[in-house]
Amino acid sequence: MSAVLENPTTQSHPTPNADASRSSGAVQANPSSRGGFLFSPWIDLIFVANLLWPLVVFIDVLGGTTAHEGLLFWQIYFITAPHRWITIVLVAVDHHKAQDRRWLFGALALAILVVCLGLQMGTGSLLCLGMIDYVWNAWHFSSQHHGIYRIYQRRSSSKPHVQSDPFDRTSKIATEQANSRRLSVKHSATIQKILFRGFLLYAIARVAGVGWPEGPFPTLNAISQLDWLMLLIPVGFCGVAVQRSLRSGRESLAGTAYLFSVMALFTCLLLAAHYENSRLVIQLALASAIFHSMEYMSIVTWSMKKSGTLPNKNPLTRLSKIWMLFLVAFVLVIGLGNYLMSRGYFEIWVLANLVVAFWHYCFDGMLWKSPKPKAQTGGVA
Repeated sequence: MSAVLENPTTQSHPTPNADASRSSGAVQANPSSRGGFLFSPWIDLIFVANLLWPLVVFIDVLGGTTAHEGLLFWQIYFITAPHRWITIVLVAVDHHKAQDRRWLFGALALAILVVCLGLQMGTGSLLCLGMIDYVWNAWHFSSQHHGIYRIYQRRSSSKPHVQSDPFDRTSKIATEQANSRRLSVKHSATIQKILFRGFLLYAIARVAGVGWPEGPFPTLNAISQLDWLMLLIPVGFCGVAVQRSLRSGRESLAGTAYLFSVMALFTCLLLAAHYENSRLVIQLALASAIFHSMEYMSIVTWSMKKSGTLPNKNPLTRLSKIWMLFLVAFVLVIGLGNYLMSRGYFEIWVLANLVVAFWHYCFDGMLWKSPKPKAQTGGVA
């Protein structure tokens, strides 16, 4: 998931009364806005940062096979499956984001369906599609986690845009300095993106058995020596976040909590893969799948909450008014439907979910990118 941004072209122009109300309301800011939370501290920490993932692993470890199978049942049918199918609903309803691209979405959906059917009928197996799913899902995981972290970062560092006077020399110097800082921040964000996603992708590759003596690539067993070097990345991210929070307050509590939670989970995954503890890897991977799906559904809900500002004729606005009721019904229907289908038509169910998964990976990267601001025209009086 790419970071969700506010569209500069849709921001309303401030008025004196609005400025006064904002200045008076700043004193009475609630804890959610001060901490950079999307909803509230409890909702963000539980459903976005997923701070309870160690509890899921704890139950899985102590409960044995029975607990693991129970958690797996709820994760597959009522958490992972709905979070993938909900993307199709967004594509069908969210015309604000998907406008002028409906033919593109339709063409991509048809192309993915044809390729999947062709591979399944040509090979007579779902193994090839399963390999594609793992690789694409790994990229999707890393992109979504980094995108949500960027949402928190932007909320904690966003500042109002100030219009500069083109005839003021001091303003020009300040603008040049601001442009220089902006370029530096852009380079820093690129490095952050590479390191953040790179660490997650490396951990996912190690979980898949890369570098294991009995894994798919046994000749790459020397790669395990890189594990300790890669662990410096989450340590560095967390250290920088704490430093920024203590010195300048530019790192929000919500963003710091989310960063620590994600990095702790993937650090545990990497360590379990390093010591080749396959059982613990499976248990942590289950917690990771729940983490990923829950945060996605939460971000969709947050987006729906923001969609209430769109015109009433927009179908997304109407859906946002009954979103929680729709979400509960959707999860139940998709979960029960997937369960019943898997009991009688297992191969068809697997193929259908692979197709939906590929749609989810493809459309998700397109839906959540903010539209580029249109160039503003107009001269100086």
